[in-house]
Amino acid sequence: MAKNQIVSIDIGASAIKLVQLEQTASGIRLVNAGIEAYPYTTPTTEGPIEVISETLQRLWRRVVGRSTTVVLSIPRLSVTSRRLTNLPAAATDDQLSNLVAMQAETELPFRVEDAIYDHHDVHRSEDGISVELIAARRETVQQQIDHLKPVGITPKGVMPSVLGTSVLAGLANHGDAALTELTMVVDIGAGRTDLCLIAGDTLRFSRSFPIGGNHLTHLYQRETGDNFEVAERRKIVNAVLNPQLEGTEPSHEWAEGLVAELRRSINGAKRELNISEDKIVSEIWLCGGGARISGLTDYIADRLEVPVLLWNPLDAFKEAWDEQRSDTQPIDSFSDTLAVALGLGVNALTSQISLDLLPSEEQAKLTQAQQRKRTLMAVAAGLVLLVGLGLGGLTQNRIHQAKIVSLDGAIRSISRAESNAKKTLTKDLALVNLLAPRVSPLDIVRELSVRFDDRTKVAWTTLNIARLDDLERAKITFNIEAESHQAVSQTISTMAQSGVFTNITSGQVTSIEREKKPIFQAQITCNLARDAIHRFAQTRDLNQNLSRNPKSNSQERDGLEKKKGNK
Repeated sequence: MAKNQIVSIDIGASAIKLVQLEQTASGIRLVNAGIEAYPYTTPTTEGPIEVISETLQRLWRRVVGRSTTVVLSIPRLSVTSRRLTNLPAAATDDQLSNLVAMQAETELPFRVEDAIYDHHDVHRSEDGISVELIAARRETVQQQIDHLKPVGITPKGVMPSVLGTSVLAGLANHGDAALTELTMVVDIGAGRTDLCLIAGDTLRFSRSFPIGGNHLTHLYQRETGDNFEVAERRKIVNAVLNPQLEGTEPSHEWAEGLVAELRRSINGAKRELNISEDKIVSEIWLCGGGARISGLTDYIADRLEVPVLLWNPLDAFKEAWDEQRSDTQPIDSFSDTLAVALGLGVNALTSQISLDLLPSEEQAKLTQAQQRKRTLMAVAAGLVLLVGLGLGGLTQNRIHQAKIVSLDGAIRSISRAESNAKKTLTKDLALVNLLAPRVSPLDIVRELSVRFDDRTKVAWTTLNIARLDDLERAKITFNIEAESHQAVSQTISTMAQSGVFTNITSGQVTSIEREKKPIFQAQITCNLARDAIHRFAQTRDLNQNLSRNPKSNSQERDGLEKKKGNK
């Protein structure tokens, strides 16, 4: 499998779509594609995990058949997005990540510890920085990844479905466009509808709502009492949006609900983008299996007074499409459902949107698997070389049978060496992990104790240390009581001079009276500096040396404390 190939997987409410793409000198080529449906459960949710996994295994064997790099979509309906504005204009990329992490604690509708989040679409100006925060519940992302485990796949990345659609639509909507000239792309699936508003090739707004083709089947089922399979066949044959039959067919009730959500989405986009014009959508593109309902384009165009057309996502690939390499099932029969899978693969090859919701633990697994693969490939190359040399010697001189026996012994020795190397590598990795420098709460307490040894001027009352396992997001909060305003200011100044703490801020200083003396109270928050872990390690080494020989090391301790004070 070539390094410039990618397989993208879109798990929908009724089927799995899979696309294999290849980056070539002339562009992106569609190598293969396939779709596999699974039994109906409910209008909006996928089937049981074991059913989806079995379906994916069949599709994988039929379309791909070998190990390769994979990217996975997560439904837009399972994702929360927030536009974060007025971030400091001078913030670097690293500082921006820390600021987004702090904002996520207050912006997300669930605990940040239970979330996987990332940001993209960074806009910098003199007034500040704005980014889009994208987040999903950790259990939701993990459940989506677990569908791939029976196939032995760990995805390279996870991205919301609507972002993939926007990347592909941007290829077809190339060129510059004003902010108010927006194209709406509506992907009507079986269980939900994703929509995005794009200006040129830039995503401006996205939304998802739980209305899809299964809901129309459900209306037919309610009308006749048939089971889902019978109602689905009846929908395929009879569903039509005819003005003369309005009010008598379930398709009209379904289409009216769809139009209401589209209108609500347009109004939401106006508010979010701060647009006052009445008409902001210049054209609507429909795709997905639900867009096949006869008369739907005219119905939506009449209700919203906007031109509507059917959009085939495969059009962006027609010039590079190789019919002989396609799936045995005609691609045209399901090409209108491939917007997410195609866009996801294009983004993986071009990195137009740098956003990933893959959990860090899954990234670690992927890295370990790649390391094991490289090790085995090196061992295999050595074996091939040895076998080749042995066979060459056998061909040249068949009388040297003893060399063949020696070669077999060498191969067995290499196998044993491979086993021993793996065990040694495992132990070394574990040892490296244990010896890796870390920061403990005791390091922080020790540093604060050294800096503020006079408790008559400043005293701590509470100390809270959060997320110490991730230094970039670690947060320290403590309350102090001081004898004066100047002592509070001196506390902040002393912490800043330590070189260990950064982003030091103080809350409002309040005053109380205790034993007829004024006491000034304040809350201080800060983060750890990048090199804090090394400074703490240096301090620990010094303390260990001092504990072994305090007299002989007194000058070294004083010198280091003076050096830290100067910094």
